[in-house]
Amino acid sequence: MKLYNGLDAQRLMKMLKDTLMKEQEQWKPVHYKSNTGASETGGIHRDEVVSWLICLNRRFHFTPETVALGVALTDRFLSLVKVRPKYIQCVAISCFYVAAKTLEEDEVIPSAVDLVKTSQCGCAVSDILRMEMIVLNKLQWSVKTVTQIDFLHIIHSLLMCYYPQLLEGVVNMTPSRHLSILSRNVFHCLCNHKMVGFRPITLTLAIISLELEQITQAWLSIINTVQKMADVEIDSLIRCREIAAQILKDKNMLPTGYQFKTNPVATCGTIARSRSFKRKVDLVDLEEEVYDGIKRLYNEDQGGSEIGLDDEASVFTKANPVRAN
Repeated sequence: MKLYNGLDAQRLMKMLKDTLMKEQEQWKPVHYKSNTGASETGGIHRDEVVSWLICLNRRFHFTPETVALGVALTDRFLSLVKVRPKYIQCVAISCFYVAAKTLEEDEVIPSAVDLVKTSQCGCAVSDILRMEMIVLNKLQWSVKTVTQIDFLHIIHSLLMCYYPQLLEGVVNMTPSRHLSILSRNVFHCLCNHKMVGFRPITLTLAIISLELEQITQAWLSIINTVQKMADVEIDSLIRCREIAAQILKDKNMLPTGYQFKTNPVATCGTIARSRSFKRKVDLVDLEEEVYDGIKRLYNEDQGGSEIGLDDEASVFTKANPVRAN
């Protein structure tokens, strides 16, 4: 049985199946209007506040799962309640706070006072606490929403399990750094409201496919296998991939800039392409922040020892119940 980070392929497949079932139960597409008046939140307002949350997540040194959940809760709430643009920041910071209480360790969760001070959100503490209860009640206290990051961790672990030589032909590339690149790209795409209309698994596969295409000639067969397994419509995947590619190109994040070794190694049954892309820009700070957290996930700072199923740094992020304020 193949093992990766203490997780065997069978266990990972079960995790993927369970997460897909949760997605089927929870997920509903969210559509934002591109042009709205001053009394209605539109796509541009949503995208601005999501970008702000991602920057805020780095400031608090929370995990990628936390900001992904915060974004998901924000989208869910905005799909249920009409919010004026001037209140969207209060909604977003409250959803972000709920996400932190759900996923982060107690000792790193800031008090409401510190949250207001550090985030400079312009809200009073009482506003955030009141909005937090409104969000929880509107979502019926169902906050464990499946996100793109959940799928990314599982599928990336499966790739490393079934294709352990996938990254061997790439210079200075480890599983954790590769995952940080994928996570960075997911967050860039989440800053665009057009992506909220796609299933989380669809966006995840689109991002992975764009990266694998630069590494191995076998990328299409790999993605097709996962696509059929996850029952993702091929037309939807293609549309999502095209939009994601355009978003990343506009941000100079595609092509990624992988450099390959002089003697390419066999990867996924094929020879990795020796072609190297020049990096247009250095990796943004977001990738480095994500990378630091992901190194702990893969235990690379501790000699690469395996992570057990019950370890707090396993593929799934630990979850604590939302605390009453």
